[in-house]
Amino acid sequence: MTKTRTYVAVAMVSWLASAPAALADGSVWLPTPGTGTMTVSYVSQKADNMWVGKNGPNPIPFRGLDQSTVTLDGTYGFSDSVSMDIRVGTSEVSPTHGNPIPLSTDGLTDTEVGLTWRFRDEVVSDGPSAAFRVGAIIAGNYDTGGPGPAEVMGDPSRVGAGPTAIGDGASGIELSGIIGKIFNNRIALSAELGFRNRSGDVPRETFMNFDAHLIARDNLVLSAQYHIQASSGDVDIGPPPGPGAHGMHWDQFPYVAEDINRVSIGGTFVLNSIDIGLHWFKVLDGRNTAEFKAIGGTLTYNFGH
Repeated sequence: MTKTRTYVAVAMVSWLASAPAALADGSVWLPTPGTGTMTVSYVSQKADNMWVGKNGPNPIPFRGLDQSTVTLDGTYGFSDSVSMDIRVGTSEVSPTHGNPIPLSTDGLTDTEVGLTWRFRDEVVSDGPSAAFRVGAIIAGNYDTGGPGPAEVMGDPSRVGAGPTAIGDGASGIELSGIIGKIFNNRIALSAELGFRNRSGDVPRETFMNFDAHLIARDNLVLSAQYHIQASSGDVDIGPPPGPGAHGMHWDQFPYVAEDINRVSIGGTFVLNSIDIGLHWFKVLDGRNTAEFKAIGGTLTYNFGH
């Protein structure tokens, strides 16, 4: 692997590890066979506004959420064309207004294991690199819901996680196709289109990622990403039949349709076997999603080099 491809692969590892959503993205720049990475990341995100449903004066203010997440990500290259990635983590979500409803919640995030097959390599072909990724999602051990506020009758212990749930609480699979190319050994561009399907009535999701990386110096890679998620569901937060209004069951939250448009920028310092990344994220638009702003930091150890 050339130095340029190594830098871009390192930047992608740092980028993916610090993404707020506990769902991995794919990359066409794979680890060299017999090498890999281990990355510890911390992400802090806050929101005071949210988008509700398809129409209306969005975003609207609400009482806010704070979330902090720690993850451990690993990658390993089996060959020039096949690699594995894995992610495990823990997260905590709290309402910022301090009231007992909804409850703060914490637990293990969804675990992800993925395999990437690069069937076209730009080094030995005229076009861009291209790859397929398949991933398994294993639901975490967090609470997802319970009775709504009007049903607790003065007993906050009866309230489930609802809007403070860490995830949808459902296992599933995801498939994606990825293309990418490095230009003049300085700029790397890639795009990913994928589909995610979980068990039960959790809506299916289509997602797209557009990534750009600039090798600004020998040890510094600057990155930017635009992420789009579109849901197949038709349940919205608010009046019945949606959750979150007038005592509706909060265990309906996993079935809410969530669309997200998010932008992020950041950088990675490449320091031999240790790399340090810092990234900033902001949700620009969406449906049934909070207007999160997040900052994430990563520490990566490269092994097998």
